[in-house]
Amino acid sequence: MDELKILQVVGFKGSGKTTLMLELIRQAAASGKRVAAVKHHGHAGALDMPPATTDSMRFFNGGAESAIVYGGGAIQQHVRKEEAAVEELVAMAAKNGPDFIFIEGFKEAPYEKIVLLRSLGDWEELKSLSRIALVVSHEGVDVDASAVIARNETDRITQWFADWLERNSP
Repeated sequence: MDELKILQVVGFKGSGKTTLMLELIRQAAASGKRVAAVKHHGHAGALDMPPATTDSMRFFNGGAESAIVYGGGAIQQHVRKEEAAVEELVAMAAKNGPDFIFIEGFKEAPYEKIVLLRSLGDWEELKSLSRIALVVSHEGVDVDASAVIARNETDRITQWFADWLERNSP
């Protein structure tokens, strides 16, 4: 998995992680790159699941440790697991042969990161994370970091990411 490049997007709730992830995925796909995405569901409670009446959910709710369904060019998998390490999820995402894996969340994971900030307080809590490649700050948040772009500077973020893709392309 050394050739597979991984980029994380981390920050606190409401910082724009999902929005930025979507932008990165779209930009990479438009460049002809195959991307897998992994997300940490940081909200309380279980994930939203398909209706209990679907066959895969009937299998899963009946006690299957995993249920996989294929149709219309897509595979859907439900796996029962009390704890899952980010490395396990990366390995699952890597099975389909992407060029890149983008991870939303899992702040402590050891991969290169884009850190999103809503406030200076966010920076105080996040500046000690490993492998920070870029800090994207909301308007008015001024931090001391080597690579900082304001969230509203979308052209600069797009260019930074295009350069990152080029440097890290297989």
